[in-house]
Amino acid sequence: MKKLIFPILALGLLGSCAGGDRSANIPGHLITGEIENADGSEIIVNVFQNGEEIPLDTITIKDGKFSLETETKELREYIFLLGEQEMPIVLFLDEESKNVEIKGTYPNLAENYSVTGSKYSQDIKDYLVYLKPIYETQQELSGKYQKTNPMDTVAIQAIMNEFDELTAEKKAHAIKYIEADYSSPVSWLMLRDLLPSGGLNNFDDSDLDYFQKVADAIKEKYPYSEYSALIEKDIQQINSQLELIRTQENQVGQAPDIQLNNANGELLALSSLKGKVVLVDFWASWCVPCRKENPNVVAVYNEYKDKGFTVYSVSLDEKKDAWLAAIQQDNLIWPNHVSDLKGWQSAAALQYGVNSIPATFLLDAEGNIIAKDLRGPALEQKLKEILG
Repeated sequence: MKKLIFPILALGLLGSCAGGDRSANIPGHLITGEIENADGSEIIVNVFQNGEEIPLDTITIKDGKFSLETETKELREYIFLLGEQEMPIVLFLDEESKNVEIKGTYPNLAENYSVTGSKYSQDIKDYLVYLKPIYETQQELSGKYQKTNPMDTVAIQAIMNEFDELTAEKKAHAIKYIEADYSSPVSWLMLRDLLPSGGLNNFDDSDLDYFQKVADAIKEKYPYSEYSALIEKDIQQINSQLELIRTQENQVGQAPDIQLNNANGELLALSSLKGKVVLVDFWASWCVPCRKENPNVVAVYNEYKDKGFTVYSVSLDEKKDAWLAAIQQDNLIWPNHVSDLKGWQSAAALQYGVNSIPATFLLDAEGNIIAKDLRGPALEQKLKEILG
């Protein structure tokens, strides 16, 4: 649910063709379509099953028309893709769907089509059309952020505020729809808009109620559907991550060792720094709050490096050039910089339960975690207590 992926249930198609008459005794739905400017083109039909999207069928448009017949009237999700650069058409068909017809114009078909005979298919179309300008604005903001000086905190904060406003807008839109129809399969897709983009540290626990209500309603309306089980799995994963976050917030005792390579490809273990007070700092070049905090870390490093203090920086970057450039730009002069360049899948981040950055762990000379997420004056005050 973290990406714009359209999960789909298993289905079977009993053949397809362009135009032609069908028997009145069809076992499932008959889907017909008229697409202007696409004669002779092929529509790829995919199915998302067991965690992956699987090619299911290919339909050729003939004389501007196509049709396909399904094997069941039970709830299924059908995805149609016409051209690699096109957004997909997504249909949710169930027992209440009847005489399903798609009409549209190519190119930009996903924005220029209508569907009749299926309420949920129209709902998902409206949802995707609603999301498109939001995603375009987010991409523009990302480009603006990349061009902004990390030290220009006013401009950076303005960009982040716009991101937050878009996130809040999507969440409000999703909640309004979900509350109107908990049993809708579109509500299932909209649950992802309740997840904060910056990690579950900022997740509102009460939003889990929406997950549970959607799971229960779908299970009651479509008892054969796997949607409710998938939502229950999401709930379990969210609860596990939240519990891990709470554990990390209260974490004390021996710090897990980290063994990652530095920029030269040499292994640099955290345990090799025992005897010093160490700030384990999870960060990344693309992380605005991290870059804003870096001057504070540099200041305390310069003040206490001769008193037994050092920094062990773990980057969640994926691009080495960006990582090294940020080290130089922010004047991070300590020698202990490591990364496996796996982003959020970094072994160290998973080991420490890091779900958002910056995240810091302060270790004493014996390698015990004595504080977490100290920044600015709080970090300086703690070091003053320890090192004088």
